[in-house]
Amino acid sequence: MKTRLLLTMALLAVVTAASAQIQLLYMDGGRNVIDRTKKLYWMDGDDDPCYSIINYKKTGNKETFSLKPKENARGQYKVAITLDAKGTPTEITVTGSGGESMKSAVKTTSGRPERDEELYNYFGGLAGYPPRASASAAVPSVSNGVPCVADVQKDGGKGTVNKIGDAAKGAFGKVKGLFKKKK
Repeated sequence: MKTRLLLTMALLAVVTAASAQIQLLYMDGGRNVIDRTKKLYWMDGDDDPCYSIINYKKTGNKETFSLKPKENARGQYKVAITLDAKGTPTEITVTGSGGESMKSAVKTTSGRPERDEELYNYFGGLAGYPPRASASAAVPSVSNGVPCVADVQKDGGKGTVNKIGDAAKGAFGKVKGLFKKKK
């Protein structure tokens, strides 16, 4: 039972780490999206124009960078993001090439998890990431340590964790066979 719990937690950690590339930035003026890994930034608007992040610098609790337009984007911008102690954005300032500036408080969630999940998958797809599994789909429903009947029927009596364990045992057996002494 402990193994199942540990593997489930490891799976959730991998899913969370894989989805950490895309971050939603909800501001007073709408929603922007940043992907620090691939250096992409989408502004809220018609067709969510995409920008390349250039001159990225992180100093203390401030991130500053410039935005260079891609295909359907117009204008150049400078962005400054203030982070809290955990590295979560709290305030953003976007300055246009014409001098216009917008400063706003930032939240990283809309309060509607299904909507946020939809946006993560949409922008992740634009960035070239595979769709992420929702947290509810990654964890089998368990009541008092026993999988529910629907999960057992769906998996044919074998849980996801057991399938992973069986695959690992099979791979280990093959590797172990390579190192046996030949007679």
